[in-house]
Amino acid sequence: MDYTVEAERGRAPLPPAKRLWGFWEYTWANAALAIATWGFLIGGSLALVVDVKHGLLAIVLGNVLGVLLVGLAVSISAGKYGTEQYTFLRSVFGHNGSRMIYTIAMILLTVGWLVVLGTMFGRSIDSAISVVTDSEPDPNAPYIYVVTILAIALTAFIVAKGPTSIKVFNTIVAPALILVMGFMIWLFLTDSSLSDLLALEPLSRPFDSNAVNFMIAVEINIAAGFSWWPYIGNLSRITKNERTAFWPNMIGLGFAASLGEAVGLVGAIKYGNADPTQWMAEIGGVWLGAIVLVFIAFANITSMANILYTAVVGLRQMFGAWFAKVSWEWLVIGFCVVPVIVMFAIPGLYDGFMTFLVWTAAIYGALTGIMIVDYFFLRRQHVDLKNLFIEGKSSIYYFTGGYNIAALAATLIGIAIFTLTFNPLTFEHTGYFRYTTASLLAALVAGLCYWVLSLLIIIPRGLGGYRAILEKHTTRS
Repeated sequence: MDYTVEAERGRAPLPPAKRLWGFWEYTWANAALAIATWGFLIGGSLALVVDVKHGLLAIVLGNVLGVLLVGLAVSISAGKYGTEQYTFLRSVFGHNGSRMIYTIAMILLTVGWLVVLGTMFGRSIDSAISVVTDSEPDPNAPYIYVVTILAIALTAFIVAKGPTSIKVFNTIVAPALILVMGFMIWLFLTDSSLSDLLALEPLSRPFDSNAVNFMIAVEINIAAGFSWWPYIGNLSRITKNERTAFWPNMIGLGFAASLGEAVGLVGAIKYGNADPTQWMAEIGGVWLGAIVLVFIAFANITSMANILYTAVVGLRQMFGAWFAKVSWEWLVIGFCVVPVIVMFAIPGLYDGFMTFLVWTAAIYGALTGIMIVDYFFLRRQHVDLKNLFIEGKSSIYYFTGGYNIAALAATLIGIAIFTLTFNPLTFEHTGYFRYTTASLLAALVAGLCYWVLSLLIIIPRGLGGYRAILEKHTTRS
């Protein structure tokens, strides 16, 4: 296997000349990742909280904030160094700490996303069949499990071919999906005016305060923005430079996700069902509705392929010694066995989607704040690339026993602040939640704690290579 293929699929730094994606190619990749039916599902979830006007505002505000912060945390460094995201994480959490974060972020949460998206694929197919046969859809039919497994298998086939295959798939599906979104909006407007759509009331209001309900909607969308944290670092490393790594996130993820959520919000309220696979069966007539459902089902594969690719690349880096003799193709297949098991072990994961999404914000919010502080304020955007790949205690990024205790402590503090501010299970909240949100507060507190702990504990002990950077910066000043 040549260097380029190995770098795309493994841990080696990818030089700019060998990277695949320019500005618009990465934009389409992000759009394909963002515009799957999970956008519809997030929008449908908002229908249970706010009306259309407040929902649209929450979608734009939450996605811009979430995507902006995550892009600063992981994309700029990936675009500069071309390094696999979890290898780079060694500079923040240490060798063993980065493995711990990978296990939480990828093995647990990415597996959950694969189950949710695969299940949505199966339910979309079921709804399409029900439309054509004029029968009632059965979202819990046993054969949906079989269809979900087929969706995961198709995703594995695409990812096994590597980033080039994903690139081709993205550039075809993403533009087509945007056209489908526009078509759905047109269908909404055929029997309702724009003012009628904007006047639609929510399916429910969990709290009496409109301000609280709106902030919950914002929180859900910030969570959606933060949920890109495990993926866009490894996607950004395939881009040409830092600019290309950052701004397409705002266009591709921010715009495409917002468009999908807006369609999901309006569709859910208009047709009275938060599940997109159900209300889509009611639009456009029998065959048109069926075609849309089938197309949307397969659109999920683009998102599944992107997140599976980043997960397997990270797996090879984090546990390379374990899988040194395992080919890329078999590693992809082996990883896909896990979501199949989880699908049967936790059958209610799809229906608990909103809780699952908010929990991701509790984790990724803290990680985002810590990484921004580390890269921009403590390291001044400079990392020793050689030491990222040195194994064991001889690396300056080994910290203490392979763990950066300041980063781990700050992460736990950030998660605690989030859950104290906003309960992901019940949505109970503190009085200040409406002013701070839980995600942004968790990111801020985690980042500040990390900064203080680093200055008090890590840097004075000469760990992490910070002292040389700070001394160099002071000398230049």
